[in-house]
Amino acid sequence: MGAQIATAATDVNGNFTMAIGSYAGPVMLQASGGSYTDEATGTLMPMAAGDAMTAVMPTVAAGATNSGIQVTPVTAMAQAMAQHMNGGMTDANIAAANTAMSNNFLVSDILHIRPMNPLVADAGTGASQDAQNYGMTLAAMSQYAKTVGLTTSSTMITAMMNDATDGILDGKAGATSVQMGGMAGAMLPATAGTSGMGAAMNSFMNSTQNISGVTTETLMNKLNSASGQISGSVPAMMNATVSGTVFNGPVSKATVMAFAVNSGAVGAQIASVATDSQGNFTLPLGSYSGPVMLRTIGAGYTDETTSTTMTMATNDFMSAALPTVVSGANVTGVLVTPLTSMAQTRALALSGGMTDANIAAANTAMGNYFSVSDIVHTQPINPTVAGTGVGASVDARNYGMALAAMSQYAKTLNMTLSSTLVTAMMNDATDGVMDGKNGVNQISMSMGGMMGASVMAPSAGTSSLATAMTTFMNSVANASGLTVPDMAGLMQKLTSSNGTI
Repeated sequence: MGAQIATAATDVNGNFTMAIGSYAGPVMLQASGGSYTDEATGTLMPMAAGDAMTAVMPTVAAGATNSGIQVTPVTAMAQAMAQHMNGGMTDANIAAANTAMSNNFLVSDILHIRPMNPLVADAGTGASQDAQNYGMTLAAMSQYAKTVGLTTSSTMITAMMNDATDGILDGKAGATSVQMGGMAGAMLPATAGTSGMGAAMNSFMNSTQNISGVTTETLMNKLNSASGQISGSVPAMMNATVSGTVFNGPVSKATVMAFAVNSGAVGAQIASVATDSQGNFTLPLGSYSGPVMLRTIGAGYTDETTSTTMTMATNDFMSAALPTVVSGANVTGVLVTPLTSMAQTRALALSGGMTDANIAAANTAMGNYFSVSDIVHTQPINPTVAGTGVGASVDARNYGMALAAMSQYAKTLNMTLSSTLVTAMMNDATDGVMDGKNGVNQISMSMGGMMGASVMAPSAGTSSLATAMTTFMNSVANASGLTVPDMAGLMQKLTSSNGTI
């Protein structure tokens, strides 16, 4: 994926037109946001944050007009498949993936055939068999999402895209089970894309929602007997991955997205997955090569100071920036925490943005600030678990207590959600000085509830954080076995700091 060429909002019917100037070459389309009528329930649903539908087109000639392009869950699965083939989204791989996905669902051309809408009375009358199969395939995905209890069916599309990345619909991306967003710890069943879809199609066709006047038994029977192999003739797959853990206190669920980095700026979304119930994730990157930015939204976590379960506020996120990931590499043990988030915002603000050099410099500088040698790969202690500090490395101790201090400071300020303090700390770190400002602008913090906003204190990231760490160390929440003298070095460093990262 390269730089964004154009963007446009759809009309109320989902139609769009984008001017791409003199660009010539393959094109990937990516749709996010908005809302849609869910076919199985008939309800209007917003596309979940982190979910996106895609389509990929082989080389577009300069100045050419390309019309009638469909962006659907099926084109999204084909795009994900093409991206993960050896060589990535070349013309040959794009054509092979679109053809293979078309054959899988008995549709001759998934890019140009408009699916039948089975919610419209007699929509099947006069519709081609291709359009009927296409429409019922999408309805079956909606029905399957309802069957497994997903509150937003767009999360099923993301799961199906991840399942398609290795060319086999078996509930896995390579050897890694696919998580279903919206259901903490729930894995996509191995039969979801085959007999699960077949059963869901049968249920939908016989429901009151289907008023199209047609059924698609041939496709349903094909799915029921399918092995999951999308096509035996497509090129070999490239199953590069980034895996790790989200931690801001124990995380029970979250959505983690991977973004390409182009010329130092955040580029297109590469992948999106749900974490398991311990905050662990594996993102398929396919053949992508380059810097990667990870972003976590919607995390449910146990606040370390209060021991209460909190859900990250809508406008809050955590992030991490990784220097160039080589095509085909499997990067493991990556942490996404408040500290990696602060480093990512710092890297983005440096001249040139998130280059390899700036990412490395920002991650190192933030590690040095909190006396942690590697914030991207060191697992912080969880000081709310008995004895976790005993025998832990100094890095792990400092990391864990720095995060606990942020939680404690949020409580001291009577913040409703401690994730809003993380956002404030990210903003504070942007200019390289922890002084309650982003450049010359004072940082405003949302306090939550009816409390409105408050101005961030100049000492929030220095002496106030050290005071919060002392308070946490002396509280009943600290079960780590560590005492104030054990953390004296880091606390003294923060107390005497002038805020320069």
